[in-house]
Amino acid sequence: MRILYAGTEEIAVPTLEALAAAKLVVAVLTTPDEPGKRGKTLLPSPVKQAAVRLGLPVLQCDHLGSEARKLVSAYAPDTLMSFCYGRIFGPKFLALFSRRFNIHPSLLPKYRGCAPIQAAILSLDRQTGISIQDIAPGIDEGDLYLTQSFSLDGSETSATLCDRVSRLASSLAVDLLGGLDVFRPRAQEGEASYTRMIAKDDGRLDFSWSAARLHATVRAYSTWPKAWCLLCGQRLLVTGVDGSAFDIADGECQEEPGTIVALDKAHGLKVATGSGYLHITRLQLPTKKEMDSQSFVNGQRGIIGKRLE
Repeated sequence: MRILYAGTEEIAVPTLEALAAAKLVVAVLTTPDEPGKRGKTLLPSPVKQAAVRLGLPVLQCDHLGSEARKLVSAYAPDTLMSFCYGRIFGPKFLALFSRRFNIHPSLLPKYRGCAPIQAAILSLDRQTGISIQDIAPGIDEGDLYLTQSFSLDGSETSATLCDRVSRLASSLAVDLLGGLDVFRPRAQEGEASYTRMIAKDDGRLDFSWSAARLHATVRAYSTWPKAWCLLCGQRLLVTGVDGSAFDIADGECQEEPGTIVALDKAHGLKVATGSGYLHITRLQLPTKKEMDSQSFVNGQRGIIGKRLE
């Protein structure tokens, strides 16, 4: 087996490492280097960095047209394994391979598209999983070879859930490739749902929402774009919340939504919402460092009783 591994983000690195250890990868396809935060230096993708470290050839193409196909064909791959690559494969490109697999971090057909991990958190799901599928013309519509489900406890962030998926996906991919004579593709069953690209303003908090929904929003956008609100007209990032969303008690609060009720030293800032109380553990003001709720209160005298908007 000769695999072209297509991936870009950090979540795809452990699977690349596992397949490379098995001497299955002949080349790695990833996206071109992109400008860093200050826009001056071009930075390689996490997958490119891993491929270089592993001594694997790296292919970077803006488009998967004829030139890209020539580059890929030179390595004579027979299998395509894709995980968080970020580009669409056309029919001519897919025709280069006798086997085509895509790793997707949801239980398909649920959460097709580009943000399944955030969607599982935002939906307050108690279970999610990983699917390895055939690559079809439609977005994540391919038949399923293998799935693995696991439980969620309501405290996962996008970062911790990505880490968990990345570790599980690597062993799942090895299992699939070691048992191709056993695993047979099957059609996806059930109603499909789709996710969209995350936008910068998606992190805007509305305290008329339930505490559980706010809790999920903070966790889902903990990596980017970050959850935020306004305090006395100033933008405030909410970067950490206490406990599990599944344990938050519903019920109308006596205070107006957004009111900072108290500082609970064990659980954080207690804030009234449209249903239940949210406990915020970490916050960050513009140009300031992120801090815990106790340190934040120490620097913001008279904050108790004010409203987050």
